[in-house]
Amino acid sequence: MNTFSFTQSELTRVELLHFIQNSTAAALWDSNSATVNALKHSTASHILFKHPILDKLNQCQLSLEQLKFIHINYFTAIVKNFTDALSMAIYQACSLENCHNIDPEKRIASKIYSRYLLSLNLIDELGFNTRQLDQSSPSKSHLVYFLKLMQQLELNAADRQAAADEAVALAQFIQQHLHSYADLLLILACTELQVIKFSEALRCNISIYGQIYTQGYYACHGIAEADGSNTLANDDNHEDDIWALLTQCYLSENALHFQQLQTDYLALWDNFWSKMNQQLA
Repeated sequence: MNTFSFTQSELTRVELLHFIQNSTAAALWDSNSATVNALKHSTASHILFKHPILDKLNQCQLSLEQLKFIHINYFTAIVKNFTDALSMAIYQACSLENCHNIDPEKRIASKIYSRYLLSLNLIDELGFNTRQLDQSSPSKSHLVYFLKLMQQLELNAADRQAAADEAVALAQFIQQHLHSYADLLLILACTELQVIKFSEALRCNISIYGQIYTQGYYACHGIAEADGSNTLANDDNHEDDIWALLTQCYLSENALHFQQLQTDYLALWDNFWSKMNQQLA
């Protein structure tokens, strides 16, 4: 068991995940698990996560001006709207009341277990300190941290004209799927992995220009208890939790829809990073 407080407690997560798994018939859970695990594997092995810009970032090859261009676009693509999507997924969990995958006696309660699990992600985003609650503040939210980082980089968050079309396309894609609980889960799961891989690379590169840039936003992203550190990062647990929730509500008749959704969303991210890489030339 780790030393996290209630928001990252393994005991709490075990209770939640146990209920979610046992809310469906065992055979259905096993079948959905195999399908969702295949989606998870194909996400992790997508060409996006072998993008050449990752090597450049990890080798600290980008100038501060180039990093500024990435950050103004990254803000539009995902940072500004991530809590919007997460909050809408929490709301859309009401659809579980009518989910035929779930035992009728557990359908109403299921939306609470889903909302609790997703809320662990949301309160991290909103600036709750998961070890010392008295240290919590919206000023420590991931979005406000990023706004402060943009100020340090002398970027104007209100300048909508600064964002590339590829960044806007990502924001619009997410907006188009806010009505669907299952769609949002798949989008959020893919997003969490993108954040894990690219935020670490961005942190690595920007760190050479001063530790001031790695405080705040880059201090709260990554793997839970990575390298025995006391980081509040918990993106891997959040990703796993979202895949579990998708397993609960996954409908096999929508298999092609989910595959296309994953393909389209990851392609948009690949286009985004290709645009960022193109600007480096």
